[in-house]
Amino acid sequence: MDNRPIGIMDSGVGGLTVAKALHDMYPKESIVFIGDSKRNPYGERTREEIADFGEELKAFLLARDVKMLIVGCNTISFNVRDNFTEGPVPVVKMSLDISFPKGVRKVGIFATPASIATHAHYDYLSKKFPEIHFTEVPCDGVAAAIEQKKEENLISSLVRKAVKEYHACDIDAGYWACTHYPLVPGAFEKALPHVPFIDPARPTVERAVEILRDRDALADKAGENRFYFTDCLENASPLVRSLFGPVVVEKTVL
Repeated sequence: MDNRPIGIMDSGVGGLTVAKALHDMYPKESIVFIGDSKRNPYGERTREEIADFGEELKAFLLARDVKMLIVGCNTISFNVRDNFTEGPVPVVKMSLDISFPKGVRKVGIFATPASIATHAHYDYLSKKFPEIHFTEVPCDGVAAAIEQKKEENLISSLVRKAVKEYHACDIDAGYWACTHYPLVPGAFEKALPHVPFIDPARPTVERAVEILRDRDALADKAGENRFYFTDCLENASPLVRSLFGPVVVEKTVL
């Protein structure tokens, strides 16, 4: 057993969807979360910038004696350098091992421009599901609007604009390739009524726990959860506490 916390990183509040999945599925596992709200959004930054920021977030969590790192952010997951997963603890990126409802023929991949630019989701899913047509939908400004707690109607209008621009009006299902997006399911529902969306948070958590189980490193008692943000606590704190209850939420610097 190993009762040290699991570290989760994100460019802001989006990774809370992964942290929530971990908390709900494995409540004995404690969490140290870092969200880089000060430099959010990452989705419009260069790959080199994102890789540098990812290293800083990794160092922050390792300094807090975590037993594992989960990259709760697609933009970071698919823009870090090749050696990012090397180090003293396992590093788990956002999972691509998902499934779609029966009969689906066209899927929209919704992500930040930086994630779409890597084509990581498209390349992997196209090979795994050759019978499905995948359409990449870079959602410019959506993650930032969620981070800033903009109104749902505004966020929905941004999604609708991306859907039209990238010809995704006729998709059968959508894939949230940004962890911010599951925080506002209503905005996507307004833009695409009756379209089911797939959230990779649970598969990511399952992969992480599988690794810990193989190492006999699961926790046997619940510990303290701590959440850190580099800015905008006025937005982050209410969201964190609505998801996790009365936990520690602090501002920090990297």
